[in-house]
Amino acid sequence: MLPLPPDPDDPIEVTCAATYRADHTTAAYAFVFRVDATGTRFTIYAPTPNAYRIDSTYRLTICEPDEVPLWLPADEAEFLMHCLDLVQRRWADAIAEATAAAARPPVEQPAERGHINVEPSPAGYRTVAARFADERDRVARLREHLGHLLVDLPDPHGDVS
Repeated sequence: MLPLPPDPDDPIEVTCAATYRADHTTAAYAFVFRVDATGTRFTIYAPTPNAYRIDSTYRLTICEPDEVPLWLPADEAEFLMHCLDLVQRRWADAIAEATAAAARPPVEQPAERGHINVEPSPAGYRTVAARFADERDRVARLREHLGHLLVDLPDPHGDVS
């Protein structure tokens, strides 16, 4: 019996312990995995005999039916994290621009012939800034979730500090 159950947000590592042909009439192979954190085992079925390697460690991913698991090499996940950081900064810049535009007095500029000049009101700029903030917050949640997944990964650059 475990002293405490593992944290449900911690990644679970499993080891492929055994494999066998599951069905002699179709190409189905069974892979038995050991979950060291809980002392349990489970089996996964695959159509190929080399889907998993005995004694190799894998990360167990279970998700809700409306979620999509994301499998990326660690360096690709770090690049995605960098991209999300840039997007979050761009949303912050857009929020600052819209907030500044809401604070400045409207400028009456005559329209060029055949064109219409339309600029949002201060309230319109504030609404735009609020919508940009919602998107920035969404990106921040994505970064936080991805960061949580990257916590225990080894540094792809070899730094073990």
